[in-house]
Amino acid sequence: MEQGAAPYFLSKQAHVCVTADAMVILDQGTGKYLSIDRRGAASLGGLVLDWPLPPDGQRMPKLLQSLIDRQLITRDPRQGKSAASPSLELPRHWVREGEPRGCPKITARDVGRFMASAAHAACCRAVLPFSATVSSARRRADIAQGKAASLQELAFLVRVFDWLRPVAFRKTDECFLYCLAMREFLSKYGIVPAWVFAVRTQPFAAHCWLQHGDHVLTDIPFNLRRMVPILVL
Repeated sequence: MEQGAAPYFLSKQAHVCVTADAMVILDQGTGKYLSIDRRGAASLGGLVLDWPLPPDGQRMPKLLQSLIDRQLITRDPRQGKSAASPSLELPRHWVREGEPRGCPKITARDVGRFMASAAHAACCRAVLPFSATVSSARRRADIAQGKAASLQELAFLVRVFDWLRPVAFRKTDECFLYCLAMREFLSKYGIVPAWVFAVRTQPFAAHCWLQHGDHVLTDIPFNLRRMVPILVL
């Protein structure tokens, strides 16, 4: 390691972002979030590669050791990575803006793909750990890189999915399951949108949505205005 280089790394299973008053770490291994006040988090500036907060001169060895014990920080570069937060602008448009309100033309193939996608999402949610779902989603995104998606086609398919949604999902179903199912459905048509995980603090809330460019597929931009992305697949 070069002289002066940061001696620690963010673990490959960890993801970070900074809100107005805190730093939040997502542990991919457990699917849980850890919130640290900005002052405490700044004490690790200069110690961890590309830490999102600059050093403030203080040192908190107990905090550092706690993160090491949780396997969120490591000295081993083979097990670690940069701590840079994801760079993504929040969406400004809903993909279905301007779309007709009536029922779209839904084919038997659409129904079959929807049911298969809903079943896939339900099975993944029930039997797979969060880390496995994230790893699978990342591989799919890597494979799909470079494939262009027509906004018109995307809006139509989202409309089809939304019309079929009550068949398999309750209104109370969580955003994770909804995004997982829609992404699986769209992938069957060769479209793999970005899957964005984000948080906000005061009060704390975690949310996820699908995004294509500056268009959101599973929510509306107004609901996302205070969210800060922490993981983008």
